Amino acid sequence: MVCMEIANALVVAPSEPDQGPWPTAPSTPRVLFPVANRPILAHCLDWLSAAGVPAARVVVIPEDHRAVEDALDAGARTDMAVQLATYDPAAGLAGALADAEVLAGDEPLIVVRGDAVIRDGLRAHLTRFGRGGLDALLLQLSDAAPRDPAVGYVLTPEARFVLAARQGIAASPRQRLEARGASVDVVHVRGVLATIGGQETLLAANREALERMTPGGADVAADDCIIQGPALIDPTATVTSTTLRGPLVLGARAVVTESYIGPYTAIGDDVVLEGVEIEHSIVLADAALRFIGRRLESSVIGRRARVGRSFQPPGAFRLSLGEDSEVDLA
Repeated sequence: MVCMEIANALVVAPSEPDQGPWPTAPSTPRVLFPVANRPILAHCLDWLSAAGVPAARVVVIPEDHRAVEDALDAGARTDMAVQLATYDPAAGLAGALADAEVLAGDEPLIVVRGDAVIRDGLRAHLTRFGRGGLDALLLQLSDAAPRDPAVGYVLTPEARFVLAARQGIAASPRQRLEARGASVDVVHVRGVLATIGGQETLLAANREALERMTPGGADVAADDCIIQGPALIDPTATVTSTTLRGPLVLGARAVVTESYIGPYTAIGDDVVLEGVEIEHSIVLADAALRFIGRRLESSVIGRRARVGRSFQPPGAFRLSLGEDSEVDLA
């Protein structure tokens, strides 16, 4: 039986073509967009670390290297040893696997997309791989079609050799493996590829990440508040006369007064909420929302954005919107 507890991982941060409007983010690479107040890539690394993976090699396109390196240095790393390297996205999975032997050697290797936010644990699937005598185990999203690309793989050295070969073959990795007689199995996991799509995909990733979080924040400064369900609240946040209904996360130095924060909401650092009702949303750092007048749902509020209600006549909406903004009034 293969001891999959000690398998290392290759994390591939994808370079996706533009697939529609992308919410304004504080950092350029999509894998660094914060969901549940942490970069998407950090959630992928957390998922691997929770399974006991000791080391991971993160490969990114060259132009994203500096930003990802800074994010890792700023706290996106986990207890794993994490290396950072670049790859040629035109070469696809073969390019990402090109130097994986530095990490894996003769052992099996876990390969996963860096934008995969997955709710299910990995340990059971590693055990299935080790006991099944497989060459490859493909991890697919639960709602994916049978031949859709996998979000992750567990590969023997022989399977990696097949997939690393650059022979211009258009077949999918699964088809290439099966054509060489490899023993391949597929398991389905609940999760989302967070960088494919726009706002709805990000909100789905935020939900998945919040489902996995551990409640906390018992010592938060919360006066006359109701807290229902799991809430991860930074101890430097200040909450007054507010109902918090989790799962939710409230960032450092956030100030919330006379508001309602509903399920699946991530409030970033230094955000100010005053007289606001909000749920199923992401509010990035330094934004301020005051007395909007209606409940805010399924929204992404960009960094340093200001959303408020003016009580001075004449009555009107007054908006200042950046590129690719979208406003739905109901």
